Amino acid sequence: MARDYMKPGDVRTFRGGRAVVLATGIWAKREGEKWIRIDITGTKNFHTTVSNDPKSERYHRTLFRDLRRILLAHDCWPFESEGGETERRAEQ
Repeated sequence: MARDYMKPGDVRTFRGGRAVVLATGIWAKREGEKWIRIDITGTKNFHTTVSNDPKSERYHRTLFRDLRRILLAHDCWPFESEGGETERRAEQ
């Protein structure tokens, strides 16, 4: 059976045209010595990042955590346990 591959930027609709599937590429790389950033790309006009640096304007704990989980599940996380602090909520 032939597989219908998607590449970043491919868009499909489902649920009667009320929702969109956007194929995105995600990867992680070191940002400085301490922090990690995850790049997210889709269409030619869409590229953004999320960081695990709480002082960065790109910090978003839950988005970083969820994307890290996807990368881990597919053996695409090169940083061992780094970034794992996003699995825990900050103490209030």
